[in-house]
Order: sequence, then C-alpha cells, then structure tokens
Amino acid sequence: MAGRLNVMLGGEGLLGKALRPKLESLGEQTVAFDLKSGFDLRTQKLPVFPPGSYIWFLAWDVGGAKYIMDNSQQLSILKSNLALCEAVFGWLGETRHPYSFVSTQMIDYPNAYGITKRMAEFWAKNVPGGLVSRLWNIYDAEEPSKKSHVIPDLVAQGRDGVIKLLTAGTERRQFLHAEDCAEALIHQRKNGQALADVTTGKWVPVLEVAKIIAGEFDAKVAPGPTPGYESLTDPVQPLEGWKARIDLPTGLRMVVDKMKTNKWV
Repeated sequence: MAGRLNVMLGGEGLLGKALRPKLESLGEQTVAFDLKSGFDLRTQKLPVFPPGSYIWFLAWDVGGAKYIMDNSQQLSILKSNLALCEAVFGWLGETRHPYSFVSTQMIDYPNAYGITKRMAEFWAKNVPGGLVSRLWNIYDAEEPSKKSHVIPDLVAQGRDGVIKLLTAGTERRQFLHAEDCAEALIHQRKNGQALADVTTGKWVPVLEVAKIIAGEFDAKVAPGPTPGYESLTDPVQPLEGWKARIDLPTGLRMVVDKMKTNKWV
C-alpha cells in the first residue's frame, strides 16, 4: 500500500536499519522509536497514528552471545523485556493496529532472552492483528560493543591479524543477512502468514565463518578450548514464497566492507 505509515519500534537496531530503506523504496513512510534516540517504549507513551499504520515490534533487550549468555545480565534482561511486552502489547491491544513481532529460534533456550521471547510469542497470539517472525542469526555490520554480535566481533579481530575464538568454533548457526531478513519480513506482511521461520535452513559452524572472515584480512584463526552453546531448532514453518538471496561469503564481505567504510575496523 503506497504511502502507508510504518511505525518501527526499535527501528534503530541492526534489523530496523535494514528494514527502513526497503520500506521507503516501496514508497511507504517510516518513523522510528528507539531507546538509542531517547525514546523508552517501556515508560513513554506513543503518539496516535492514523488508521492503516503498520507496527513493527523490533525492540528488545538483546545482543550477541557474550551479552545474552552473561549470568550477570539475566535478571536485567528479564525485567526489561517483561516491561517492554506489557507496554507495547498493551498499546497494540488498545489501538488494534496490524503488526509484526520479531521472535527467535531460541524460544526454548533456558535463559532470559529465550524465555521472554517464548512468552512474547504467546502474548502476540492473544493480541489480534499480529504476525510472528521467528528469526535465526541475523547479521550485518555493527560497531563492536558489549552487545555486538559474533560476526562484527570476528571482523574486528580479523583486522588485528588473529581471530581468537572463545570456543572451539564447532557450534553451528543459521546465518541470515539483515537485508534478506528485511525483505522476508515485508514478504510475510504481504502474504499474511501468521508464524514464519525466517532463515536459510543451512547450519554453519562458527569456525567456518571465522575462516571466511580471516581470509578477508589474511589473518589467522585460533580456536578456543571448549565447545560453544547450540540451539539446534530446525525451522518447521518456513516463510512461504521466499528464499534468501545473499550467500554467506558474499554477506560476510559486505559486512567487512561496511565496517571499513564506517571506520569500525
């Protein structure tokens, strides 16, 4: 629908930054509300939007494994995401705007991130008008920080000549570039699939990813001593009529180039 307003809750995160230009290229309008720009969805009241506006529930207290697996962060993540759900789903229930909620394949993992995403999926089923997009490992360029994800962290190490893995690297992930994910979310909005697993379906060891990135810098890879965690949930409801177009080596080169351009490496 040309001119439709898209309200992006958490629109300044990795996925929001990929989704926004895709929507605008379709002639649609976008507006973002994000803690990064000073808007706290847990405590601040959203303005009134016109009928027909579409809501993208992207906001979440999340980060890479070093953040979501940190025992010292679990209670904080739990409280933050509970407050976010109560505020946003409460607002969606009142306004009746159509929306998409972004979930994760880690819904069965016993940490605060997985538990709150599982809870939120149930919440979404009980607030009319919503679609649930269950994502695997979405990646793109990020500035390295305590919340950055594994691929940007590996790129930052590659610049220094040695990629030192915290684990043996045998743990497997399904990686999907953020641009592919953004296209998938728009496709799901169009076809109306209530629950969709958005992923490539290909399990890749982290060590293989590290080696591809190392090749971009002529760097070495030093695996760690212990296995990393795995959450090997296979997709059961693939997004119908959609397929990823960016293969992993190409996507990793895109991340390296973008991080160099932004002077993050």
